[in-house]
Amino acid sequence: MQEKTVEDIQNANKLYFKSLANSRASASMMVISWTGVFILALEIFAFYYYFDTVAIINPFMNWFFDLLLISCFYLIIAFFIPLVGLFVYKKQILSTIFLLLVYMVIYFSLQLMMLLIIVTSISTKEFTIGFSLYSPIIIPFLLMFTVCGFIYQYFWLKRQLKKGFSVNRTMGNYFAKSSAYSKNSFLLIFFIVSMLGGLLSGKLILIFGILGALLFSYAFSQLITEVAYLLYLKTQSKEYWEDVPTKKETFRDLFKGFSLKKAKIRIPLEMVAFAILLGIINYSGYSDESIKRPIWLVWSVKLFIYAIELDILGSFILYVIKKVNIRFKKGKKKQ
Repeated sequence: MQEKTVEDIQNANKLYFKSLANSRASASMMVISWTGVFILALEIFAFYYYFDTVAIINPFMNWFFDLLLISCFYLIIAFFIPLVGLFVYKKQILSTIFLLLVYMVIYFSLQLMMLLIIVTSISTKEFTIGFSLYSPIIIPFLLMFTVCGFIYQYFWLKRQLKKGFSVNRTMGNYFAKSSAYSKNSFLLIFFIVSMLGGLLSGKLILIFGILGALLFSYAFSQLITEVAYLLYLKTQSKEYWEDVPTKKETFRDLFKGFSLKKAKIRIPLEMVAFAILLGIINYSGYSDESIKRPIWLVWSVKLFIYAIELDILGSFILYVIKKVNIRFKKGKKKQ
């Protein structure tokens, strides 16, 4: 096998980061900020309840709660940034900074979700008790996961730059972008929702929470490190800038794939609706254990939960059946 020359390595690296600029680091990728909005909405609800009923302080006077609100607000704005038009492609350094912040906020929201899951599972489903008791212990470990993840990715990137990125990894950027809007988004939501459902099924959720924190520490630290390095390359040369699309992105384009028949869209909307329902119940005073709840309200909440669980289970079964059928057909063609 012929050894790569310095020029070959430089060309391979250039091709990789050009493909990254036009795929996972494209300005259009900011539309995935909706996943972070969904997760942060759940966390805002949880911490509002915690500060209001346990800490007995005004949530809006707490810096951490304000940080959650600002983060959520930023992701909502970021979702519409690609609609600005050619401006985001003319100011690519600025748009890459915006995208980098989107990935960082989504990573923060996911790790915070893992924290909530871990402390709740340790305290036997009592989030209000577990957060104050165990978060000072768990947070340093999550920070350690994050720091270790970025240190590992830093040295991994240096190693890759020395030997040159492979063609398969370069092409993988485009596949990663296309799947970000499809099965991976659904699997991410399914993963989170499954773990939330696990709160009802014992200590196994603790393992899921720890593994989830490790998984996100690895995956997002790599993505953030690569996008940060691409940002540096963009400041050095316009060779690494994203290609300007021939067609201007419109608001309709963002929702051209919108359909309630798709589980990746339907299930998150069901979860948001359920969160809104819980918020209404909380503000109505029915969250207090000493208050007797109407039977219709109890059954409405139960039926809502059962409907979401059945939808998740049914969608997952259909997804597995579809994948099995595709592999079966491919196997038949090979024969």
